[in-house]
Amino acid sequence: MAIEKQIRIDRHAYVRYCERVEPIGWQELEHMLQQQLADGINIQDGYLRTGDIWWRAEVTDDEVIIHTCYGRTHIDIPQAVKWAKRYRDRLRLGSYAD
Repeated sequence: MAIEKQIRIDRHAYVRYCERVEPIGWQELEHMLQQQLADGINIQDGYLRTGDIWWRAEVTDDEVIIHTCYGRTHIDIPQAVKWAKRYRDRLRLGSYAD
């Protein structure tokens, strides 16, 4: 299912993307996400996965709000977050420099 809405990236999400994935211009990131969402990326339970990058996102009537970027990973972030909450633990999310 393609999502055809405006993208709004919170500053926190932009900063985390630049730290955890790669430095990028704000408009370039917006354009990249808009293209990926137009290609049919789905948001489920507030989590968005674009390729191997996980995000926390919210869908409203007219936009997709990106709240944070968890970074590039092969793990299932929603399941990892649930596990961390259950065991009162935290996830260590690295940066692109790690």
